[in-house]
Amino acid sequence: MTDLTDFFSHAWQTIGRAIAEAGLRAGLREVPEVISKSVKRRCLAELKRLGILLRCLIFLMALHVDLAPVKPRPGSNYFETSEGEGETKYTFSLMPMPAGETPDFLRGPQIVPDRGPVLAAPLIDRWQAMLETLRDSERRAKCLARTLQRQQTRGEPKPFITPVPKTHAMPAALGIVSGGLTVQLIETLKGWPDTS
Repeated sequence: MTDLTDFFSHAWQTIGRAIAEAGLRAGLREVPEVISKSVKRRCLAELKRLGILLRCLIFLMALHVDLAPVKPRPGSNYFETSEGEGETKYTFSLMPMPAGETPDFLRGPQIVPDRGPVLAAPLIDRWQAMLETLRDSERRAKCLARTLQRQQTRGEPKPFITPVPKTHAMPAALGIVSGGLTVQLIETLKGWPDTS
């Protein structure tokens, strides 16, 4: 199976629909100020699971991108700020982050959590970041393809692909996409030289 365009379009539509439905079920489209803790917990768990599938899909797309030679670009000044750079925004990362210092939640409780509703803004930001990632998936796949190309030329070991956990709890369409992504990733990475 060399032509994966049908699989990509089906997986992209299925994951996109699931992300949109997860936000709509939680009522994030109305941009509420607060939501209940149980709604946040359910929606966050669903978005994390869909985020794994979205990363796998973009990773598979990156492995199938045909890259042109890199064109030299003019340098930029890091210290110059342009308009719109002052605001922070939630980003959807494709590569694992390096370990930093221990987060506060692992040090034990310092205060008792409040009861009642919680702020919805962080969840809305995460949902919108995933929707923007879906919209710009081809650009992100091309950037990731460059990173993978650099890793492969440096002789780094090939990425290890694990099956997505708890696929039995997913709807049938997402479970099929999840299994298909795992199989396609393993098949595609067979061409990566094994340096482990």
